Amino acid sequence: MASSFRPRELRITPADLLRRVIGVSFALAMVWLLFVGDREHHRVFSSRFECGTHPLDILRIGEILDRSSLRFIIDAHCTNARYLSDERIELRYAGGRVDVETRKLSIGGDPDYYKIVSVGGWPAE
Repeated sequence: MASSFRPRELRITPADLLRRVIGVSFALAMVWLLFVGDREHHRVFSSRFECGTHPLDILRIGEILDRSSLRFIIDAHCTNARYLSDERIELRYAGGRVDVETRKLSIGGDPDYYKIVSVGGWPAE
């Protein structure tokens, strides 16, 4: 006896297709939310008047920067920077004061370069 099994024609109605698209989109959105939620989060600033990053992490001792780059780096991490002189910057971090000492340099005739000499009492080695 021959089997009378005939594969059924696959018919997908527009309503079925729409349900599947919505289900896959929802699953992808949930996976994306889990991925975003699982990322490493940055520490919340202890105060809006303090640096969000330790000054030693953003300013390397011995590094030479022009004036605008130095200001940009400090202003990006610290909302409280006080530029006391050409060679001294005062920051606040973790409730305390951190002094940044720089030395003004002239490179290629341009006097607007600074070398980081010490950060918070950590002198160059």
